[in-house]
Amino acid sequence: MSHLQETTPERVQLRTIEELRMYETLGANVPRYAAAFLEQLPRARTTVLHRLLAALWREDVGAIRTASRRLQVSTPAQDRADAPALESVLGAVQPGIWQVHQLNETVMLAFLVRAEHAFNNVKPGGPVLCLRAGEESVISSPHDLVELLAACEPAPGWQSFTTELADSVANLTLAYTRSEEQRLALRQVARQLQAPDTIGLAQLVCASETPQDVMVFFERLNTEGHNLHPCGRGRLGMQPVDLLRHDLESETFTDLILVGIRRERVESTPDEQGRDVGQLLCAEYPGLATAIGEHFRAAVLDPARYLFLPVHAWQLDQVVRPVLAEEIAEGTVVPVPAARLAGVPTSSLRTLLTERSPTGRRLLVKTALDTLIGSTRRSISAHTTNNGPVYSRLLRRIIAREPALVDRIVLLEELAGASYLPQAHDPDPERRSRALSALVRSDISTYLRPEELPVPGCALPAHAPVTDSSLVVELVTRYAARCGQDDLSVAGLHFAEEYARLLLPVTVILMTKYGIAVEAHLQNCIFTFVGAAPTRLVLRDWGGMRIYPPRLRRQGLRLDPRPGTVTVTEDVQVMRAKALYTVLSNHLGEIIAHVVARCGVNPQAAWQRVRVIVEGLLADLDTDPALRENVAADRAVLLGPTLPIKAFARMRLDPAGGDQYAQVRNPLHEGGALPLVRGTQRP
Repeated sequence: MSHLQETTPERVQLRTIEELRMYETLGANVPRYAAAFLEQLPRARTTVLHRLLAALWREDVGAIRTASRRLQVSTPAQDRADAPALESVLGAVQPGIWQVHQLNETVMLAFLVRAEHAFNNVKPGGPVLCLRAGEESVISSPHDLVELLAACEPAPGWQSFTTELADSVANLTLAYTRSEEQRLALRQVARQLQAPDTIGLAQLVCASETPQDVMVFFERLNTEGHNLHPCGRGRLGMQPVDLLRHDLESETFTDLILVGIRRERVESTPDEQGRDVGQLLCAEYPGLATAIGEHFRAAVLDPARYLFLPVHAWQLDQVVRPVLAEEIAEGTVVPVPAARLAGVPTSSLRTLLTERSPTGRRLLVKTALDTLIGSTRRSISAHTTNNGPVYSRLLRRIIAREPALVDRIVLLEELAGASYLPQAHDPDPERRSRALSALVRSDISTYLRPEELPVPGCALPAHAPVTDSSLVVELVTRYAARCGQDDLSVAGLHFAEEYARLLLPVTVILMTKYGIAVEAHLQNCIFTFVGAAPTRLVLRDWGGMRIYPPRLRRQGLRLDPRPGTVTVTEDVQVMRAKALYTVLSNHLGEIIAHVVARCGVNPQAAWQRVRVIVEGLLADLDTDPALRENVAADRAVLLGPTLPIKAFARMRLDPAGGDQYAQVRNPLHEGGALPLVRGTQRP
């Protein structure tokens, strides 16, 4: 550690190898970022530290929630001679609401609680302290906290978790550094164009662009990544120089290079016109076919014997070439360097928005990216690539037969997919298959009306550069003006209700009637707004959905997925947990917490209105006698005292344990516990 400290300016010490590597890379490649990186580093450490604490609390790791106590410390110790010793220590640091957890006989962990929202969503604030033998020390980074907890609460995954957290801190610092520069540039443009807020700026700047461009404009504001995962900016596997080129804030294009695979060694699901992935792309971008033809003539190969798959430039160099070196040497796999498309990364990083085709169209290409982002490595399984188009067609049929969803729910359909088909004797066949796989999604432009503004859900709570507020607050402010409402808390409550009325029907109807759990979390949902009111919901990405076939079959629908897919489950609780976690705690919980903290909305009132919406949806379904058993079972969970949430921290501490869930308080439960603390600071 001393070596790291000696290599940096005195004002900020680099604490981890990841921080040092990022700092040195910036100094060598983008010197203007190096000093700004050091300025943003404490902020990134605090963000990741607080998210780690919030995850541990929510999941009750080491009984940090259930075995802790809360203290209201109102005045500094010097003002109260009779204050208990612990309260005196904490009051001397900062008055407020403190949570104290005894780790062992001699060590306590203490942190300020800025706010607590539904689903045990705590917002730490201020300093985090380690109290040992009457002395306190400040925990200023996730590394310090993990070091303390690992000594007191042993678990197999602490070491790997530490690495992921350090990677996330370094990457988030870079993201803050670049987004701050971009924020200043956007504010200058806003002044020149007299745009009153970020929503107005997007409408002006992107007026001549496609809706896809507007969508990416907003996605780039999602600097902090996943709203609940402590490693929301994790990019484990990528080096800092790779992030400069390929991450969300990059202002350069990422290339997609077509790679030919012998047809007998590929598994493919074509689009409804019978075109495979490569044929679809070549039809849209004729220059690709020309480049393929020239390359294959020079190599004396027949392109008709190959399927062509788009591969992320980083994936091709770092994974495909080394992993499939033998296949490349023998001509089974043939990269075509000249057949490339420029792409812009979206918030998922591995999904790229392609350059405009000669007809003006832009597609979304989901590529394999063998990097640990959030909970999983972002390569793509053969199940996902081959089931995606099948599920798109199934969902389209269902939406068309549901009056409550028609013209309110839009599917960003997966048109075609393919993946490399390894041989049985290949070493690590699963990695070979996942390394070379891709999906092509449809263009959102074909679905949207001229007046609709598409905003990805993950961008809504994000920092809005023009107003220094958030997109949610900007929308609520516009919504209030449209309604002639002066009270932002009243407008915010109505906005949240309209938002929930748009979001919840697709989840409840698909889950209860059809046994389908779509992952309706913030990143997978794009909302369209007209006059600041939510009007339609665009859903994307079926890779994480879960289907319980008995309910689907009762509706007369067949399912023919790729055999062995994890998407299909015979456990109704697995399907239900996926649906409810993503739409409630991950998505709606975040939006309501935001309007509570930023607009002064009453949380009890907000969740009561959500409950009314849920009960109405279930009542409508209950009119069908064939659905009453499903409705009763789902109502018992939806309105029960607790709901499942994905346990991200527990999953990192037990890497071999697969998906894990924890139970948290349900704000929809009648008389259920609601937030104990209302935040007064920015979340």
